[in-house]
Amino acid sequence: MSLPFFVMSRIGIDIRGGDRAPQVVLNGLQLALGEIKGDTQVVLYGLEEDLKEVPAQCEARICGSAIAMDEHPVRALQQKPDSTLLQGISDLAQAKIDSFASAGHSGALMVASMQALGLHEGISRPAVVSLFPKLKGGQTVVLDVGINVDAKPEQFLEFARLGKAYAQSVLACKDPRVALLNTGSEESKGNLLYQKAHQILKEQEPSFIGNAEARELFNLEAEVLVCDGFTGNMLLKQTESFYSLSRQLDLEHSFLELLNYEKYGASPILGIKGKVLLAHGASGPEAIKSMILGAESFALANFAEQFSASSTI
Repeated sequence: MSLPFFVMSRIGIDIRGGDRAPQVVLNGLQLALGEIKGDTQVVLYGLEEDLKEVPAQCEARICGSAIAMDEHPVRALQQKPDSTLLQGISDLAQAKIDSFASAGHSGALMVASMQALGLHEGISRPAVVSLFPKLKGGQTVVLDVGINVDAKPEQFLEFARLGKAYAQSVLACKDPRVALLNTGSEESKGNLLYQKAHQILKEQEPSFIGNAEARELFNLEAEVLVCDGFTGNMLLKQTESFYSLSRQLDLEHSFLELLNYEKYGASPILGIKGKVLLAHGASGPEAIKSMILGAESFALANFAEQFSASSTI
């Protein structure tokens, strides 16, 4: 194992996470190793049989078990304290690694992260981020896309501040603007939840520019788009479906490729006091590669500092 003299960041990868783990994860790792920085160290959490040969720039962390995708999350965490997922989160909590990524059990990853890492001050629940491309270049940070399906109005303000911090620290956006996904541009649009959320954002978020409709998604003025997890997840799945349809119809355009989820690989879980990324269980090697590169970018980002700054405005 050959490591750089100076390690800038250490990223943890769950080798047993995913529907086709460990082989697909190992294949994705090989693709990623050709692109990660020379001063990044990759810590691999796997079973002994997975890590008999460890690539250069990697370190093996032998674990005793793995959590299957169909296990009950809380019960699995209790019964398997030596699992790849829990060992990775534990090392993150102890600052032995700078970020941790898994395509494994989403429920177990969420519970373990909240229990071991805790939440940032002012955050009641974590949120999952997805990036959507813009036709004129750049990306929009959209959250929540899955966790808070029954969000409260006050949480939209939390989403806005988390999204702004991510846009600033990872996308290098200096002054991100925030919009609320809604059924129309007028303040009175939407159900009671969205009307109340609009009022809170208008009164308490200086970067809020108003409502945005789904049809504006790829031409959005704002850099951050907030919504509840139910709406956000449907928006995400609809976009994935649109990309799949474009492939079936043999439509070719460079922008369409930007809708390919394999280009993004994993979604950061924001709000917890640690850098955790969750990838789709069905991820292939390309998506795993993107997950690993995303874990590297997130590890180097000053997210906590940006969030603290945005919360005190």
